[in-house]
Amino acid sequence: MSEENENMNKDSIIDAAFVKKEENESEEPKVSEENKATVGDIVSFLKDGKEVDGIVTSAKLENSVVVDMTIMENFKDLGIEHEKTVVGHGNYTLKERGNQ
Repeated sequence: MSEENENMNKDSIIDAAFVKKEENESEEPKVSEENKATVGDIVSFLKDGKEVDGIVTSAKLENSVVVDMTIMENFKDLGIEHEKTVVGHGNYTLKERGNQ
């Protein structure tokens, strides 16, 4: 392949990357602000292939929440290594709003 063809190929790859980035930036957020969980909310999500519930302990992150799963009676039986986990806004179902 000639040097000119290599440069054209690199340029087209770079252009494609920028076009893809612009497309992603123009997409609307997947979860609206009113549907995002806040501290005290109960959410349900998949963890290691199991559906689990937890209470949101922090909602300060832009794209996710921190969830404490120890509210489940069978938490120890599930063999989940950590008590808390980070869950993306699009990856949980809001089960119950907290009292805030």
